[in-house]
Amino acid sequence: MSKSPFVIITLPRSGSYHLRALLDSAPDIRCYGEIFKGSEVELPPEELAFVDLGKKDTDKRDELGMALLNRLRKKTDAEGVILGFKDFRFNLTRVKIYQQMLNSKGWRKVFLFRNPIERYISMERADLTGVFVVTEKNKDAGLDLKRPIRFDATRFEKSMGSHRRLTEDAQKALEKNGPEVTHVLDYDRINDVTARKALMGFLGSAGDGALLASDHVKQFTAPLESGVENWQEMAAYLRDTQQMGLMPGR
Repeated sequence: MSKSPFVIITLPRSGSYHLRALLDSAPDIRCYGEIFKGSEVELPPEELAFVDLGKKDTDKRDELGMALLNRLRKKTDAEGVILGFKDFRFNLTRVKIYQQMLNSKGWRKVFLFRNPIERYISMERADLTGVFVVTEKNKDAGLDLKRPIRFDATRFEKSMGSHRRLTEDAQKALEKNGPEVTHVLDYDRINDVTARKALMGFLGSAGDGALLASDHVKQFTAPLESGVENWQEMAAYLRDTQQMGLMPGR
């Protein structure tokens, strides 16, 4: 009997590619990337051939929606592994499968969150530099990883709106379907062995959370203040809007 598939639901710059790689390293899990990415179908060549899609067949993929996931599940069921993938809330909403997945008890949901201030700064930096993924292979390739961003209140509040909507979704999913099919994970605990083992148990995997591996590395390791040109302006805005409590511990 096959085990329930899962989806990692998150926002950009929350560590989802790192988590995907970790889970995909388990012997009984096949965790794909951003299948419903706007610019391409993020699947390996073998899977693209299996579902009869090309890398740029995004319209056909979006039309298939859940049918595409069902095709992939046939493949993973035949291989005896658990199907999973990561994607962003806005992608799943665009292809009109988000509510179906939220309401389904047949899909396990992993909501991945990151501190919203850290996530906002990271997103702004990625937009500035064009650097979105750093691995062991390219970390020493002269990438622009330390460029400071300039705080913009309008962009920050837009980012916060996305964070609040995802938080509400996770709360509703827990209330409706319970912890049996809904799991909440914080970015800061991705590398915590206890949290990894709990996640593996939730997914029904027999893999050892302590043995999971990923080649993704954290992109910005300097003090958070050094990453924002107008740090004092940002701090003042957070105080004035009663959001200072969001500031991560330093």
